[in-house]
Parts: sequence; structure tokens; C-alpha cells
Amino acid sequence: MGIPDEDKLGTLCRQDMNKVETSAAAIRAAIKKVNDLIGRETWVGTAADTWGADFQGRMGALGRLFDSYPAEENRLVTEAQKKQAKLSAPKPAG
Repeated sequence: MGIPDEDKLGTLCRQDMNKVETSAAAIRAAIKKVNDLIGRETWVGTAADTWGADFQGRMGALGRLFDSYPAEENRLVTEAQKKQAKLSAPKPAG
């Protein structure tokens, strides 16, 4: 007997989500590099403060989004597996 379709689907979904996680890690690394370059001497004044606050707010929101991926991944994979199991289940005769 082969691997149930829902298990195959789960494996495929996790492979795709791993690609997302790899990309998110690369984005986090790029953000860190930008943060490391931004210092008090880079740009000063009200415009710099406004831009910096906006940048940090957006990067914080992006970080929270990335942090939500693992739970969302598990939810989506489980949902897809359940749907696949229903599709794969033997149909009652009649």
C-alpha cells in the first residue's frame, strides 16, 4: 500500500512552506543589515526621525507577519490534509 494522498499533500505543502520560510529568513537578514547601517550619524533631524519611526514600524509589522507563518502553515497543511482525506475516502455504494 502506498502513502495516503493526504500525507503526500502534507509533504508537498511543507516543502512549499519551507521555501517561504527560507525567503522570509533572507528578508530578515536584509532588514538586519539595514538596521546595522542606520545610526545616529547617518541622517539626523526631524525628517530622519520620522523616516526611522516609519521604517521601524513597518519592519516590526513584517516581523510579526513572519512570526505568524509557522502556526498558519500548520493550520493550512492540516486543513488541506483533511480535505484530501475526504476526497480519497471510499464512496458509499448506492
